[in-house]
Amino acid sequence: MAHILRRLGEAALRVRKVGTNANIWLPPIVSRRKAMEVRHQWLAEGKDWPYEHIVPGIPKNDLPYRDGRQKGHKREVERRDRQARIKDAMAKMPQLIAEYRVAPVDKLLMTQRQIREKYVLRKLK
Repeated sequence: MAHILRRLGEAALRVRKVGTNANIWLPPIVSRRKAMEVRHQWLAEGKDWPYEHIVPGIPKNDLPYRDGRQKGHKREVERRDRQARIKDAMAKMPQLIAEYRVAPVDKLLMTQRQIREKYVLRKLK
């Protein structure tokens, strides 16, 4: 492609009109993708790209999205939130177990209805 650019210059990168009164346009001889590859090679060799006004590089974004960090997957965020909820629930677990357990003395001395009123119905109020 570089040899075509050397031979034809800008004409290889521009669309071409066929005929004088015909309204027929042909694509450039060197496609934009190939021109970008050649541009990349020229810049890698340290040369200046003479066709910057026709085939400029990818414009630099002054304000990149999220400072260049990618958003990530939804599952990662959900997993992090889920782990936090599990950690909070596990911290409350000893207290919940202590509240749930019925004292052995109450099992011996109380009826099921009295146990239910003392341990279950009291928490629902």
